[in-house]
Amino acid sequence: MQVSNLGTLGLASQQAIGTGALNKTSRALEKILERLSTVQRSNRASDDAAGLAVSEQLRTQIRGFKMATQNAVDTQSALNIAEGAGTEVESMLQRQRELAIQARNDTLTDKQRGMLDTEYQQITQEINRIPQATQFNTQQVAAGQGLGSGTAQAQVGANAGDQITLPKNDMTAVGLGVAGTSIASSAGASTALTAIDAALDQLHTQRSNIGAMVNRLESTINNLSVAEINTQAAESALRDQDMAKGLADLVQQQILYQGGTKTFARFNEISYNHLLGLLK
Repeated sequence: MQVSNLGTLGLASQQAIGTGALNKTSRALEKILERLSTVQRSNRASDDAAGLAVSEQLRTQIRGFKMATQNAVDTQSALNIAEGAGTEVESMLQRQRELAIQARNDTLTDKQRGMLDTEYQQITQEINRIPQATQFNTQQVAAGQGLGSGTAQAQVGANAGDQITLPKNDMTAVGLGVAGTSIASSAGASTALTAIDAALDQLHTQRSNIGAMVNRLESTINNLSVAEINTQAAESALRDQDMAKGLADLVQQQILYQGGTKTFARFNEISYNHLLGLLK
């Protein structure tokens, strides 16, 4: 009877070991199926604690790169709008310069100069109006305020501090120094001509700064795109499932599970017959 008990205990121990091994294979198979179905190697922190932490940080950077790219594109749009205003203001300044040169000629009378000055003053008013009416997202971009104040910043990176300061743009008649000028007299026309030349130089500088900033932002966008792609690749290497390896592991575990199931079933059959033999 003692031998029978030892035999029974031995069979029970072997059965427990077999059950544990089969359960372990089953859990491994479930994990592989989960990875293949989600196409992710790490679905929870327990799968790869360190790798998950790094990949989540990389995801944060990726999302930051995407938004920074959008910010840079929006900033380019705002600057292009300002450039459009600058083009029109320059055209009007050139017309004022023509009028000033005409009024400077002493073959004209002051009455005739007064007629020329009527157009001149209308142009001055329009030079004031256009920059003030030129806006992006309800913010002025060419009147020395808002996005054109010289203090506005664009967030063009994924982290705090990745900012650039936009150039100051003041294309109004006051900002350019032609407000208050008149060509109603020969002396006034001479003074106006000097003011217009200075305004054109100032306007050219502003437009040049706008162009340089647009080009800089283009380089920024290209750099952000490369950084986003490379970061996505790094994040994918940490988190995404290698499908070829996953399928190979799946086949291996399925073979182990099926083989273990059949072996365990055969073991139970032998154990049952053995126990019957002991009881006889």
